[in-house]
Amino acid sequence: MAPEAVRRRLLPEGPTSDEPDINNLTEEDRTAIDAVISQNKSNFNAHTIFWMVAAMLVFNYTDFANVFYNDARVKGDMLKVGSGMIAVNLTVGAYLVIYLSYMRGKKDWTAHTHPALIPIATLFGCAGMVVSTIALWPVWTFLTLPILFTLFMGTIMLASLLPF
Repeated sequence: MAPEAVRRRLLPEGPTSDEPDINNLTEEDRTAIDAVISQNKSNFNAHTIFWMVAAMLVFNYTDFANVFYNDARVKGDMLKVGSGMIAVNLTVGAYLVIYLSYMRGKKDWTAHTHPALIPIATLFGCAGMVVSTIALWPVWTFLTLPILFTLFMGTIMLASLLPF
């Protein structure tokens, strides 16, 4: 028996599944699917609430604000440099997310702005975190990293709840 005849006998003709072929959807079907997906998105979930509560507890129990402004062990100049780097990171993020995406309605940032903005923001954010960790290390020593990471995650989760 020829290989083609065997293949035809063993493989059924037509679709082998009851599921629709997603590659051949009409534009109307794609719009309906996108509408259902966008309706079911909720930013409130367990890990968002966990990180926000954890950040509030860490902020309260470490007396972070008082240490940040008044503790003599903090390396003030390094903390200012680290805070400035993080401010650059947040400014670029606000420009991309709030101004370009929300106010101007642009979806592809690299087509509407300089493509190096995201790596620059990443570099400034990472460098600011390292410098801030070094500045606060004399206060909390090895707990500085988990404290700053928890505060960072709480801030990110809070930002994810903004209506943009």
